[in-house]
Amino acid sequence: MRTLSILFFIFFAIGSNFSLARAQQSSGTIEVTVSIENVQGFQGYSIRVFEAKTRASFGEYKIPQNGLLVIHDVPFASYDLWLVEGGDAIVSRKKIAISSIVALKITLGQKAISDSVIVESQAVDLSRPSVSTIFPAATITALPAMSATKKMEAILLNTPGVVPDEDGRMHIRGEDAQLQYVVDGIPITTNQTRIYSSLFNAGIIQSAEVIRGGFNAEYGVATSGIVNINTRSGFDAPVFADGSATYGSFGTMDRSLSVGGNIGGRIALFASYGSSETERYLDPTHSSAPNHTDGYTHNYFAKADFLITDDIDLVLLGTNNLANFGIANGKIVTPAQDQRQDLSDYMYAGRLNISLNTSSALSFLAYKRRVEATNTSGGLMQINTSADSLKAVTENEDFFIGAHRIDEATGGQVEYSAITHWLDAPNTIKVGVGGESYPLQEFFTFAVTNRMKSDPAFAGGDDRLQPYDLTRAGAKAFVVNQSKTGSRLSVYAQDQIAFTDWIINAGVRYDMFKLFETESGISPRLSAAYRVNDDLWIRGSYNRIIMQAPLENVLVSSSTEAKTLVGSEQGAVPLNVMSEKEHVLELGASYKLNNNVDIDLNAYGKFIDNFIVKVELGVSGVIFPVNIKQGQVLGGELEIRLHDWNNFSGRLAFATCDSRGAIPSDGSTPIAAGLILGEEGENYSHPFKGEDMFQTEHNQVLTASFTLNYAHPSGVFATLGGRFDSGLPFDLADSNGVGLDETQSRAELKRRGYGDDVIDLLNLSSEKPGSPDKSTASHATFDLSAGYNFEPLLKIPAKLTATVLNILDTKYLYKFESVFGGTHFGLSRVIMLNLQLHI
Repeated sequence: MRTLSILFFIFFAIGSNFSLARAQQSSGTIEVTVSIENVQGFQGYSIRVFEAKTRASFGEYKIPQNGLLVIHDVPFASYDLWLVEGGDAIVSRKKIAISSIVALKITLGQKAISDSVIVESQAVDLSRPSVSTIFPAATITALPAMSATKKMEAILLNTPGVVPDEDGRMHIRGEDAQLQYVVDGIPITTNQTRIYSSLFNAGIIQSAEVIRGGFNAEYGVATSGIVNINTRSGFDAPVFADGSATYGSFGTMDRSLSVGGNIGGRIALFASYGSSETERYLDPTHSSAPNHTDGYTHNYFAKADFLITDDIDLVLLGTNNLANFGIANGKIVTPAQDQRQDLSDYMYAGRLNISLNTSSALSFLAYKRRVEATNTSGGLMQINTSADSLKAVTENEDFFIGAHRIDEATGGQVEYSAITHWLDAPNTIKVGVGGESYPLQEFFTFAVTNRMKSDPAFAGGDDRLQPYDLTRAGAKAFVVNQSKTGSRLSVYAQDQIAFTDWIINAGVRYDMFKLFETESGISPRLSAAYRVNDDLWIRGSYNRIIMQAPLENVLVSSSTEAKTLVGSEQGAVPLNVMSEKEHVLELGASYKLNNNVDIDLNAYGKFIDNFIVKVELGVSGVIFPVNIKQGQVLGGELEIRLHDWNNFSGRLAFATCDSRGAIPSDGSTPIAAGLILGEEGENYSHPFKGEDMFQTEHNQVLTASFTLNYAHPSGVFATLGGRFDSGLPFDLADSNGVGLDETQSRAELKRRGYGDDVIDLLNLSSEKPGSPDKSTASHATFDLSAGYNFEPLLKIPAKLTATVLNILDTKYLYKFESVFGGTHFGLSRVIMLNLQLHI
């Protein structure tokens, strides 16, 4: 019944007038015809597919007796195809590039045979103009992580320019990581961090690409970065099943089971279930030891591919995810505070592809997505009676918090793709229209339960909170209950032209979104790459980006009730957060040093209006967006990749970033819109006047990361990884707003109740006298995993892996707020053991 409902929904969406969405097709099909003189049946022959940039194996496929091999769900990228005899002897090779849903038809034989369809392979790598990092399944599997879901975070943290923040939040290239996930061409525009939603189960990923610059026109709205995910499918084998179990420190357990297969190569089915639990789901805030930071997840996924005819295929997929976790306690007391968040989300989607002829195709897409989140304190979501008030005061350290949020989205897309040869060069043209309708519901309530938080005589005390301080006579909880429906509409057109030595991407998109008011804009996109020689490419791009403000908690932060919460500090600053608009310029180069080493170098500049930053209510996990009037980000990245050297492979990346907001010359507040809440809000509203620009929360001067993989043919393997973070900023000033030197800073922090165990994890120096600019201390961590694959020698389809995260048990902070206790400790040493089976 549910499948029939999805089918009905797809065709209803295609024919209806509801707003269409921003989905992107992200995989294609390769049709390989094998022709070898005097060979029939092709027994012992196979085709191996390697992703060209990482050289990781995409798969090995046996050739059918008729010599026609069709490989489905191939992510857009460049590949090397090897025709192999007897498992070792390479008969021929060919380089190809997949950039369209139009099936790529090639011929392999004793000599690589060119044909008119594969002329685009002359440019070798059509992803050259963009800046991205590709993670094939084998690379993802090797990344050390606590669970399959948190391995999604490991993917991002191994991407140059990505910086970790509290509770799984991240920054990318000097901005909040408001990433647009695209799963099998289906857009997920809600925030996918731990605090907002369930994490994606990385165990079902066939490949993931993190695009961070040189965006095509098809990507919009949430474009600080794109996470393009292609999942596994039943085409992988006629019948297969695999399972995994992990046990480790902090009560960590992770389990998964996947099954799949296909019927006659025409119907492919895949399903997966995963669950995890740990005492270290969110970050502790009192010390590095877990303190009410437990959590668990359940992830369900199913996918069905139907090759209806040779020219028509249909893909249906569905996900259902659950997460429940504790909000960290600041103190160890009895009875312990019990604030929790419960998350559930689902998505059902379908995609219909129709080949019009050998060079053009239509794609239709529709989806339904829903996220529901509930916050409770001591089991209460709201305070209705005096007994509830008493319970709230006695069972909560500083604040009672309750919330209920529902975000829904119904959307679709129509896209036309064509491969042409105008200008005597292969062109990949895409034209699409899409959008979605998204009803939002938000209920939020909070109350002060610690009188010091509303008494300015104490450090961090704020008398604006007194009307909501339940320890005071006549006080009542703050309450907001709002609902509203928004809509988006997007239209885009782009062309990728591959000359012999040039690749040019040119496009334009139009976005219109409406929630509190209608916003719209046109975004031209242009990027180009030039091949100096076979080893050196140079590239550049200009992107106009219009990024809609995050929807989570937007109704609360824009409500009239919220304005009373912050009092006169808000002044005339409007509450309705607007879209961020930026001009992005980028230059880069790729150099192949030899057959084993290649290098990527990138430099970029972002010039931003309505720069989006975020403020948090204490350590509640309730985060609100804010616009800064103007800002800029300047940065650069260096990535060195090692391939296939004596069984070693790996990568080393460095990134630098300077992310700043501008102080208006007219003396007004830098904040353009949003709720001026908490320590972060006040710091943005009253920056240090001794300079023209101030640090944003995204500013980390230096980031570095590496992985080194070893895989011996006998089955022994190991991965060593590590990262360095120079530290995220925070402000520290005296009661008059004047910055303190190191000695004064240490004394002030001790006055506020912090011990040396926390203060020693801070960098209390400032670049300028009187500046409040400080940061968390720089730190480096290292991870190791090692194990044995029993299949190569023992023919047992099993793999055993031991993992140690933070080998040296380094103590560090992700984030520090000196007033509201927004201190988030990094992950302590974790030891885990994993067993995988494959049938």
